[in-house]
Amino acid sequence: MSARTDLQHLSPEALAQASNAGIVKRAVRELEAGYRPQLALDGAGTLTATFSDGVVTTWANGKPIDQTACTCGAARACRHRIIAVLAYREESAAASSATPAKRESPGTVTDETLKQLIAPALLKLAHAQLVQGVTVDVRREASGEPCETARLPAATVRFWAGAAIEAARCDCVRAAACEHIALGVWAFRLADARHGGEKHVQVRLGDEGTRAQIDRAAFVALTASLLAHGVASGTTPHAQAFTRAQESARSFGAQWLCNVLDDLEQWAGAYAARSALYEARDGAHLLAELTLRLSAGRLPGRAQAVLGIGQASETELDRSRLMCLGARTTRDGDTRMTRLVLADLDTGTKFILRKQWSVPSERAAEEPTLRAAERLVPGVRMEQLAQGQLLAQQARRLADGTIRLAGARSSQNSVLPQAADWSSLNAPLRFSSVAQLVANKRASPTAQIEPRHAASRFIVFTPAEVEEVLYDSNEQALLAVLRDADEHRVLVRRIHETHVKHALDALAGSFTGQFGALRHVAGVLHWEQGVAIIEPWAVACDRVVVPDFSHACGALAKIALGHAPVQTTEPLAVALRQVREAVGSLLHHGCLRLRDSWLEETSQVQAQLKSLNLESLSRRLADIVTGVRECRARADNVALAEPLLELLALLQLHEDAQAVLLLESAA
Repeated sequence: MSARTDLQHLSPEALAQASNAGIVKRAVRELEAGYRPQLALDGAGTLTATFSDGVVTTWANGKPIDQTACTCGAARACRHRIIAVLAYREESAAASSATPAKRESPGTVTDETLKQLIAPALLKLAHAQLVQGVTVDVRREASGEPCETARLPAATVRFWAGAAIEAARCDCVRAAACEHIALGVWAFRLADARHGGEKHVQVRLGDEGTRAQIDRAAFVALTASLLAHGVASGTTPHAQAFTRAQESARSFGAQWLCNVLDDLEQWAGAYAARSALYEARDGAHLLAELTLRLSAGRLPGRAQAVLGIGQASETELDRSRLMCLGARTTRDGDTRMTRLVLADLDTGTKFILRKQWSVPSERAAEEPTLRAAERLVPGVRMEQLAQGQLLAQQARRLADGTIRLAGARSSQNSVLPQAADWSSLNAPLRFSSVAQLVANKRASPTAQIEPRHAASRFIVFTPAEVEEVLYDSNEQALLAVLRDADEHRVLVRRIHETHVKHALDALAGSFTGQFGALRHVAGVLHWEQGVAIIEPWAVACDRVVVPDFSHACGALAKIALGHAPVQTTEPLAVALRQVREAVGSLLHHGCLRLRDSWLEETSQVQAQLKSLNLESLSRRLADIVTGVRECRARADNVALAEPLLELLALLQLHEDAQAVLLLESAA
């Protein structure tokens, strides 16, 4: 029997992505019980599997599983197709002359081979995306992935059999032989040519000479409106400026700019709505991102990655097996917003699922009961999914990683329990050492010019041990110091919130072994003074513990008092933070309504920057102070928008550079 390399590399994990885990498990059981077909491979490489009950599966060479014929009548992957592959793999492994060859890189696939597998209309779509430019994360098996993997902005492709692309699977609705597979092949081809055998590299497809022509006028006008009136004056003065900026972003097809503007408009409206979540400095963050994207998006070949030009607003997904890695609920008056992070177990792709619900103030004591009754879609209770996994059909992924479940009927989604084992996940989602976290941060120091994702900073960390657990009574925060195998520390920190009053208690129980040995911590990562800090959304022990959905366990009362081992008074960090707060205050009040002390306080910050040898940043802040003073003296508009955007961009780059420098002490 000659070798079919595409089938030899179809592991049970690969077959689970092509069908589902339940069918694969059943097929394995039946094969072990003796339900074994007679296999025949003809000269054309077609595999025929004949079963004892008369069922015949015919698998043509070069065809994906969905295009395989089976007389059982199943339209897609069935247990007979799975058993045929598993049996063939066993017989091939047993034959000394048929040892599976090493997988060739997907980059060796020719365009002629792509034409044979992928429909012309889909290849045309792939070429259109190529012209627009697309950034692809190329990860080889040596990087920790189960096989060669291409992570595109809108899809993830697994090349289970390397260059045998008929075995490649995508998480889009087409699943196989789609335009994303062509883009993945071209990305590996470029990575092979330019980066040799590097385990993980990011490549940019498209014409490197193309520059996006972006008119900044509408975005500068929006900034000028915020400076002139401030958000404290309400949303009406800025309405026209927001509309024109959004129209401009849409005319470019710049998805990420549209998302930034949406967030900026929500921020401006939050104060008018007296939202408890409003923070003035958030506006400074968003304007910094806006100007960095506008500037970097003009660079050759960067429009797709930085601006989101050509990024599909929605992508329909194939059948998905999504494991929940945690949930977080925020409170704004009577309104609650719960965000759940789901990971596709077949591709390692993460998604955010959002649910807004409410707790009337007179029923605040009943919040756990109300939460337990909330449903995400028919048949899916929010509390059940938070600690389980979801089998979803016809879900849709939005450009920013948000997922929308199909809700037409309950049969489209089903919730199952999970085993609290996330070890099958790998980077860029799961990390087991601080060195890996540091390398990941260094690879992308400025998130504001990366593709936007609603869960970009969400990770799973697998520690070697828990060093200590403390309760900081000043901050009302639980602190857990974790160590990796190299004895580097990661700090887990969670602050008390009244609407999830048992969260700290549940975390204390998790870190002290009350629910079994600690396996993983999932949450949002940020860095302070070179220390990796995780805000936990879930903890995996013998079971999954989701703090926001947990009940009292009594562990918090036994935790010793202490403080976080993080230095936060370093002069440079303080000065940069004060600049951002000063800009936030300026955007909040507007030039004419600033408190009188702002000019003096900001001038002191400017002098501090100069003493720290941050000449360029100091000079730009001095220009802003001078402009505000002139504006207040003349009660007239002064051209401050462009200087402010330049200041914010430089401030963000300084903060990112400082963060990278401080990483030296982390690993």
